[in-house]
Amino acid sequence: MSDRWRCFVAVPIGDRMRTDLARAVSEWRDDPALSGLRWAEPDAWHVTLAFVGWTAPADVERIVSAIRAVAERAAPTSVPTGGIGAFPSPGRARVLWYGIEDSAGALVSLAGGLHRALAMDPSQAFRAHLTLARARRDPVNLRDAIGGLVAPAGTLAIEEIRLMRSHLGGGPPRYETLESVRLGAPLRV
Repeated sequence: MSDRWRCFVAVPIGDRMRTDLARAVSEWRDDPALSGLRWAEPDAWHVTLAFVGWTAPADVERIVSAIRAVAERAAPTSVPTGGIGAFPSPGRARVLWYGIEDSAGALVSLAGGLHRALAMDPSQAFRAHLTLARARRDPVNLRDAIGGLVAPAGTLAIEEIRLMRSHLGGGPPRYETLESVRLGAPLRV
């Protein structure tokens, strides 16, 4: 698959959120109740809007054009954050997440616009979150542990979206920004 790139579209998180959340997570990493989790590195934290998947490098400019069209129609905003949860459920967790409150639907709208612009399958509902950790193998029972985790409340500024490339293998995934597009910015001609 070396001739194809694994890509996704994401909202970056700010330095303050990253620092505050990293401080909390550093206290959780040694908790025996969470030992079945593989923690994401704070530098890799983001909010995924659309998983594009394996992409030919020649298709990147077309994808970037679609992202720009969606971003041009969206205004910068911010949403509250906080809380901890698990997918698919705390009793059978595969993902431990940090909550993003999207009551006005700003992120849902961006994700929907991207799915339409990129002709992606819209059948999977978008759920705004930031992945903190994944189960190492089998699902983990986090029902009792989640109640004891106190996550900092904050605000996510939604000012830009990025096309990202995942580099897998040899340790935790590394992410490369291929393009960053500001919301509300006019299209380049």
